[in-house]
Amino acid sequence: MQALEMNVAATAHNSPSAEMLSAIARAAASSPETRVAGFRVGPFNADWVAYLVLVLAAFLWLLIIISHCVLQRRYVSPQPFVDRPAEHYPPVTIIRPLKGLDLGLRRTLESSFRQEYPGVVEILFAVEDPDDPSIEIVHELIACYPKTRARVLVGQDNVGINPKINNMMKAFAQAQSDLLWICDSNVFTDSGTLRRSVDLLLDNKRMGVIHHVVFSEGPATFGAMLDNAFLVTNHCRMYLAINAVGVASCLTGKSNIYYKSALDNVGGLAAFGHYLAEDNMIGQALWRSGWGHTMTGDLARQPADIGSFSEYCSRRIRWVRTRKYNVTVATFYEPLTESILLGALTAWALNHLYGLNVYSTFGTFLLGWFALDMLFFYRINHGSPQSWPWFAFSWLCREILALPLWLVAIVGDTVSWRGQAFRFHLNGTVEVLK
Repeated sequence: MQALEMNVAATAHNSPSAEMLSAIARAAASSPETRVAGFRVGPFNADWVAYLVLVLAAFLWLLIIISHCVLQRRYVSPQPFVDRPAEHYPPVTIIRPLKGLDLGLRRTLESSFRQEYPGVVEILFAVEDPDDPSIEIVHELIACYPKTRARVLVGQDNVGINPKINNMMKAFAQAQSDLLWICDSNVFTDSGTLRRSVDLLLDNKRMGVIHHVVFSEGPATFGAMLDNAFLVTNHCRMYLAINAVGVASCLTGKSNIYYKSALDNVGGLAAFGHYLAEDNMIGQALWRSGWGHTMTGDLARQPADIGSFSEYCSRRIRWVRTRKYNVTVATFYEPLTESILLGALTAWALNHLYGLNVYSTFGTFLLGWFALDMLFFYRINHGSPQSWPWFAFSWLCREILALPLWLVAIVGDTVSWRGQAFRFHLNGTVEVLK
């Protein structure tokens, strides 16, 4: 489940025109109550609103700059291994939950077997159905890597409504190591990811979570290109910036390393079985317990597996709707982190305060945002996309769709995931709809 834990947004477009905003502001400043284009406008100080918009815009540009600084420090060049004796590395259990044949499954699962880790590694593949087609691929990999300690655990323990948690319960109980790397089946990681992650834990005893930013690759459909444009620019950029600021837990559950003992102290995996956004809830629980979060310069690469435009829209709506019930304030703030809406408001503010042309200001704002997103992708990807024109077009479509999809998501309380419908409760838990 991808519960973009907080803060990282998907929203913009279709704001009122700059002329409408200016008219409303002028009317409000000159009259205690009037109507503009049929809307009732109360008295307020338009100057203060404009200044507030500019402060918000400056803050978002600051986050963009921070993300590029983090990118330069961690991701542009591979981080070297720490020089320490092999016996200092603790054993690690890798848990990979399986269900069906994900795109590129053999390649993603094999990346766990190819980790260059000096310590002992155990791989547990958790699958609910004994006839699941992924099991055959796992057995082939185990045969190819006979020296690796790997097992398939079949069945699930129903501790809640979250199928991923239920699927992993046997693996969590049978893990022989205190260090757990929970990695989704569709994630590919570099061979040095585990060692670099454990190095961070060994260097800082108060770090309790190592996580890796999601990075999409190889889109083949328009829906996949939209999802790819979101994940490798907006999501990735905000994820790095928010984690660099480090004022709260912010992680997704694609590739995370925890201490099993720390999870047990907050109730174990079973305590999060009633949430769809289990990753976010686990992160918050560990954060409140005093365990810090940090990241290596590694990517949790996943194939862009969305097949259609409607599937993309459904995924974005599910993410926003899930966050609405887990990080409510941040979710309602999300539209103001998107380029088109924030650009329109900034253009109005600069026009209102300094008389700048709204069209040229908005165009400059959007062009600068676009250029930095393209630079961000080029540097973190270490190269160009498959097609620059298609990537740019997908980016623009994603930006335009963000606010409409957010509006649809914000008014509902149900989501569908892996063929099952769920309804959210106000406390973030969910119930299964029959």
